[in-house]
Amino acid sequence: MNKPLKRKPQIQLRSSLFILMISLIIVLLTDSVFYYYTKRMLTSELETKLQLIADNVAISIQHSKTGEKYVENLIGQNLRTASVAALYRLDPDIEKVTNEELTTLSSELMIDHITLMKRSGDDIIGYKSSDPKEINMSTKDWSRDWFKAFNQLLDTKTTNVKSGQALPYYWSGPLNTSSTNPSFVDKWGYYYDGRTNYIIDPFVHDTFFRDYQRETGVNAVINEMIHGYTDHGAKEITVYNPPIFLKQQKPNVIQGYVWFTDREILFGSYEMKDDRDQEYVQAVMDTNQRKQFLTTIEGETYLKMFIPLHLDFPVVIGLTADYGKVQQSIRHQQTNLLLIIGTTAVIAFLLVIVAIRFVNRNREATAESIQEVYVDNIGSLFRSMKEQRHDFNNHVATIHSLVHLKEYEELDRYTGELIGETNALNDIIQIDVPSLSAIVQAKVIQAIERKIDFHHDVVNLSRINLSAIKATDLVKMLSNLIDNAFDAAIHSAKDTDKNVNLLGRVENQLLIFEVINHGDPIPSDIITELYEPGFSTKKGTGAHAGLGLSIVKKLVAKYNGTIDVRSNENETRFAISIPV
Repeated sequence: MNKPLKRKPQIQLRSSLFILMISLIIVLLTDSVFYYYTKRMLTSELETKLQLIADNVAISIQHSKTGEKYVENLIGQNLRTASVAALYRLDPDIEKVTNEELTTLSSELMIDHITLMKRSGDDIIGYKSSDPKEINMSTKDWSRDWFKAFNQLLDTKTTNVKSGQALPYYWSGPLNTSSTNPSFVDKWGYYYDGRTNYIIDPFVHDTFFRDYQRETGVNAVINEMIHGYTDHGAKEITVYNPPIFLKQQKPNVIQGYVWFTDREILFGSYEMKDDRDQEYVQAVMDTNQRKQFLTTIEGETYLKMFIPLHLDFPVVIGLTADYGKVQQSIRHQQTNLLLIIGTTAVIAFLLVIVAIRFVNRNREATAESIQEVYVDNIGSLFRSMKEQRHDFNNHVATIHSLVHLKEYEELDRYTGELIGETNALNDIIQIDVPSLSAIVQAKVIQAIERKIDFHHDVVNLSRINLSAIKATDLVKMLSNLIDNAFDAAIHSAKDTDKNVNLLGRVENQLLIFEVINHGDPIPSDIITELYEPGFSTKKGTGAHAGLGLSIVKKLVAKYNGTIDVRSNENETRFAISIPV
């Protein structure tokens, strides 16, 4: 009788260890699935953030090109004005003009230098100038547009070249590196109307234009993306000039200076380099698809992503993000999860050992009791394991839902709490100030093109939080209302200035925007029809489908907001109010 009783605990020990091992394997497999799924989700979130940054930079480049072209043309017009002023101050015979006169005149006209150019054989040279480096400067080897434009001017023909700005008796070349002083990027103007025997060439350095770019251009947006209040995830943003970066086109280099238009990096910076960068830029150009890889720079892991931008010239944007944060987050989660699993396993194992020892000491008298304790402990262990697995599945399901809903900040907060962090994170995405600035900037440019006086006053938006979807819908609302206001101002029969105002504020937990125009009033008998799909007050123009206000109405209702319109002889005011 004693032998069987001695063997029973041994059988129970082996069975218990086997069951415990299977349980641990199940938990470890669950943990592994959770680990890799979480890694994929966090990586996908980072990739999505980088793609959004690339989209914002692409929009910024498009808008900045329009704005910069406008500013450059203004500089060109000012140079023409300076040319005409110089025409009346200088002797029409170039031999009677001195370089000292040109130096004094440049200072009075508040430009950097004036050069007088004339034909010399088959060349056109700088003959007199306030800048000694411009004297005897040859132009016949310059690009086809420039030398062709000079000859057209001297032949009193209308300037007809692909680049630059053509005005009566005048042509202005695009901003580029100075051939006589390559440390400067200059803007030149050339004037000739036949009253002199020379071309008047005033020019200025690019100081003002660079200031404009730095404050409102692409580099300003990139700087905000990297160093702004909101962490967008990028450590470096680089906009490549593929033909030059890939050595497919040799850049013009003068006295060690690369020609301004031939620079490898159009915008941003390029400090975080990898030997594979050229290979991946080439792959993006060949496939027109996004490419990425992980790299180690100075001991830190980064994700480098290359994205083609669909502009009117070949551009690839490179984004470098700190992948170490993703790895650190996963490691912290894994450590805590393994700690929980290990603690549970050790406790369970110790309980089993204690139970078996107890059975060995009382194998005959308490055999039945030992078996019950054994079963209870194993059942408790399985329940614990199932609860843990259930929690893991809940965590995975929650993370999946948050990713599906694109609630990335909430995802960050949730995973932070899972690993024991106590810092509370915002559970919604903040308003993207650069994006709001971009849409306002776009409307400012449209207003300038349509000769509308557009004013905007948007305040206190930093105090509220908007979801990404809500922010996108808000941009749609404002865009439709502003476009309608522009049309009303343009088609007004009033003999007044074309004014449109945009007002925005937060008041009593309401986000309020008002769009005001001073065009013709809306008849009171059709106000109730304004929001009907297909209804338009601009019948007969052929350019309006009558859907704008209908869209705005639906979007406002979507967020339990209100839209109101008031129209009289003085102004028409559309106001939307959305709870925040």
